[in-house]
Amino acid sequence: MHTDSRTSQHGNALWFILVAIVLLAALTVLLSRSGTNVDQSGDVEQQRIKASQILRWAKGVESAVEQMKLRGISESDISFENTVTAQDYSNASCDAHKDPNECKIFATGGGGQNYLTPPSGSAAPGSEWIFTGANNVGTAAYPVGTTAAGTGNDLVMLLPDANAALCSQINRDMEIDGGIPTDATGIALTPFTGDYDAALVVIDGDGPPFELNGKASGCFTDTNATPDVTYFYYVVLPR
Repeated sequence: MHTDSRTSQHGNALWFILVAIVLLAALTVLLSRSGTNVDQSGDVEQQRIKASQILRWAKGVESAVEQMKLRGISESDISFENTVTAQDYSNASCDAHKDPNECKIFATGGGGQNYLTPPSGSAAPGSEWIFTGANNVGTAAYPVGTTAAGTGNDLVMLLPDANAALCSQINRDMEIDGGIPTDATGIALTPFTGDYDAALVVIDGDGPPFELNGKASGCFTDTNATPDVTYFYYVVLPR
């Protein structure tokens, strides 16, 4: 009798140990999944913060352009000259002003803006903002501005090699459907130094759906480039 009792007790103990192992394994899986969800939520929140920072700054540049125009600065005299980018954006028309600072976006007395180095992780290392007057955003049916070559080219700022997760977040915020649209026709990257290109290159000029029609900011991938390049764009002056 004593032997049977001890055997039964050992059997019960083994059963409890097996149950504990199963419960521990289930808890480990649950915690692992929870940790993954937390990491994903953290990543999304980080992208939202970066997207908000970039969009706020771009809006500031747009507002600076509007204020300068109200002060009588010609849209051809606007200068994006700065001390950061490798590209020189000096505008001879702006430099000819009695006070050249009054038409410079990144100068006190002009736009009063500070150049924003792209936040870490928002684009490939070394990526610099591109300011160009060589493109038109949206098709002829639904452009951001107009579509007249030369006089319809929008003044656009572009961030090349933008992070795909960041761009997906921005496009959701901008209510651009379809993830990150592609443009296989190519875009123009002529630096803006006072002249708007005579030719009119349409961003998102591929076949339907035209996801960027009427969208003053968002992201797209230029598949005409080798390799493909994803851009964040913002129209600071629709024309």
